[in-house]
Amino acid sequence: VTAALRFLEVAIPGPGGFSPIFAPIILCGYVFGGRFGFLLGAMTLLVSGLITGGIGLWLPYQMFAAGWVGLTAGWLPKLTQPRRELLLLAAFGFGWGLLFGFIMNLYFWPFVAGDPALSWQPGAGLLAGVTRYTTFYIATSLLWDVARGGGNMLLLLVLGTPTLRALRRFRDRFGFEVVG
Repeated sequence: VTAALRFLEVAIPGPGGFSPIFAPIILCGYVFGGRFGFLLGAMTLLVSGLITGGIGLWLPYQMFAAGWVGLTAGWLPKLTQPRRELLLLAAFGFGWGLLFGFIMNLYFWPFVAGDPALSWQPGAGLLAGVTRYTTFYIATSLLWDVARGGGNMLLLLVLGTPTLRALRRFRDRFGFEVVG
């Protein structure tokens, strides 16, 4: 399903960095746990890359970052109040919208030539590197990532409750336990 959403995203691009694939990764990671969430996130990007021809140097970064989205969703506290749970997931989705872009920029930032205030400089030191990277991130993709985070938040707020209900029902009916 998430790979199909990725294909839909390529066929009909959304505004800014919005991508519908993060909501199912977050919700499945939250319901089924971090290991499942990591595998779903990583495999979604791999399969969608194979389907859409999106294979390149960025793919491993996308796979790990999307995997981390699902992994950390499994670490969220399980709240009993549906409204608070939905708000937590929406805030989490917004935060990962920004963090995903922050991680993704790492794959090409060292190779960007141009303004020394934005680019990587060998031997500049940790603080200078972090400062330059943060400036680079703000200048190049912050607005794009805000759109991604806003889209995540909107999808989770609109579709979160029925999707969580369906995923929990599936987990409860078809779950299995390894006894050893």
